[in-house]
Amino acid sequence: MLRSITLAVLLALLPFCAAASPPDDLTAKLSKSVSNYNLGSFNFVGALIRVSNDFEIPLGIAWVNSPAAHKELPFTWKKATILEIIQNIVSTQPGYQVEVADGVVHIWPSGLIPDRENFLKLKIPAFDVHDAYVEVASFKLHVLVTPRKYGQISIGGTGDSKVTLELENASVGAVLDALVVASNRKIWVVTFSDEAKLTARGLRRAESLWSGKATPDEEQPSWDLIRWGDPLPPLAAGNQSSHSHASDPRISGGTKKQQDGNARSE
Repeated sequence: MLRSITLAVLLALLPFCAAASPPDDLTAKLSKSVSNYNLGSFNFVGALIRVSNDFEIPLGIAWVNSPAAHKELPFTWKKATILEIIQNIVSTQPGYQVEVADGVVHIWPSGLIPDRENFLKLKIPAFDVHDAYVEVASFKLHVLVTPRKYGQISIGGTGDSKVTLELENASVGAVLDALVVASNRKIWVVTFSDEAKLTARGLRRAESLWSGKATPDEEQPSWDLIRWGDPLPPLAAGNQSSHSHASDPRISGGTKKQQDGNARSE
C-alpha cells in the first residue's frame, strides 16, 4: 500500500519536475544540419549576430574592435551544422574561441585581453532582481560594477521582458548570460577597444556597437543587449548601414538611448 502511495506521489510530481528542469535544446539546435545557407557579406560581429537571429541561438560575444574584424567577407555553406557555421565565422579572426556554457554560445578573444584587464571576469558578490525589466536589471549590474556618483533613472524599453534573478559571487559575464537566458534580449556583446590604454581601474576600455567610441571612464564598462530581430547596430552593419535606418532598440551598459540604427538585410 505504501509503495502504491509513493508511486502515485512521484507520478503526480513528474509534470512539476519537468517544468522545473526543462530540457536544454541548445545542443540540439547547434547540431542541426542546414543546407544551402547563404548569409551574404558581413563583418565578424555582424555575421555572428545574423546567425543568432536566423537560428535563435543565445549568444555572448566579446571581441576587439580591430580593423581586421571590420573586413566584410562572403559567407555561404552548402551543408553544415549551426555550430560549424559559428565556428567557421569565428575562424576568420585569429585568437578567438567558441564555448557553449550556461545555455549560451560564447565567442571570446582567448589571450587577446588578459583576465586582469577584462571586466567580464569581475565578481559580483550578490545580484538580485525581482520582476524587473531587463533594462533595469542591466542598469543595476552596471551600477554594481561602477557605482554612480549621481542618480539616474532607467525604465524598461518597449517590448522588453521582465526577469527575476538571484545570483551570488557570479562574474559579470555570468550575470549577462543569466539576463540573456531569462529575457528576450538574447545577445550580449562586449566591444573592447583596440587600444591597449587602460582605465584608472586597470581595465580595457569598452565601446558601444552604436557609436564605436569608448565611453567615458566614469561610465565604463559598456555592453549591448540585443533582441532577435533588432536592427543591426552600425558597428555590426558595416557597409550595409547605408541601406536603411530604424530606431535604436539597444540596451548599452545598462542605459537605453534613441539614435538611428540600421535594419538587417534579408
